Amino acid sequence: MQTITANKVHHTVYKPRYEAYILDAVTDENGDELPTREAKIERLFSRFYEEQGHMVARVGKQKAVAEWLQGLPLNIDYYYDDIVELAIRFGSIDENPSDKLYDKVCENYWSFMANIIVGIKAPKKEGS
Repeated sequence: MQTITANKVHHTVYKPRYEAYILDAVTDENGDELPTREAKIERLFSRFYEEQGHMVARVGKQKAVAEWLQGLPLNIDYYYDDIVELAIRFGSIDENPSDKLYDKVCENYWSFMANIIVGIKAPKKEGS
């Protein structure tokens, strides 16, 4: 796990950290690491659509992704203390958050992570 910062930074700095964190958790169907960013993105979205794609039309993509993540398809943090520690480490909140901020981070975690996933863009291929 990468140690980045303990100070709040701009969202353009911390969002790529979360994206890399999520993509690092994407594996093939055997649990093996995938070789490229492109392969991880392809696997992430193909798995989501296989398992939860039917919900997109009913609740929207972000909510469907958030619900999918709550079933723990990826090996990402899910304990409250770990979630808050991740937010501090990646710079989305300052160290020693108030109880109110701690609760807010935990309550919004799945939706926030879904937003990160929905925002992931595959790199353009040569000639595109």
